[in-house]
Amino acid sequence: MSRTLPARYMITGKFADHADFQDKLERAFKTGPTVVQLRCKGVSDAEYLELARLAKVICHRFEAPLLLATTVELFAKTDADGLHLSSDRLGGFSERPIAAGKMLSVSCHTDADLELADSLGADILLLSPVKPTASHPDLPGLGWERFREMREGLKQPVYGLGGMQLKDMDDAQAAGAQGIAATAGFWG
Repeated sequence: MSRTLPARYMITGKFADHADFQDKLERAFKTGPTVVQLRCKGVSDAEYLELARLAKVICHRFEAPLLLATTVELFAKTDADGLHLSSDRLGGFSERPIAAGKMLSVSCHTDADLELADSLGADILLLSPVKPTASHPDLPGLGWERFREMREGLKQPVYGLGGMQLKDMDDAQAAGAQGIAATAGFWG
């Protein structure tokens, strides 16, 4: 994937309705370019597809890539720019689950995750958690030194994820990251 990616990777968070979703997504672009990952846990497939269509229109307007955190089957019903795999889903694949012309983003927590993501031809890696988080209480924060060690030798852009705020950008990039990925730090 030859596309130049921005330093911000935003994961969508909670919203009240479609108008609130649209407002939060549009406001996120006011602070700069970003990659958008549509993550909507607990919604029906039909609702997810509707949100993906809405997000694609907005992302297209801001020339931002839209990645869907969903199943391969649901992803195939969209015209999104790429698919995001959680580390839990990563192990279910022995080959790249989408076409080479689409972006593949993968969340990784271990060296083994990074190796598998690389073998699948992942275009973007999210390495987490850099800092301790409530969403992954069983995983201690990597810290930037360990992040740097794990990132070394990888050809893909790697984003630091886990407790990230804009103030972490300089530390992330000093550790070799493309930038930072966040929900709370960027969404709404």
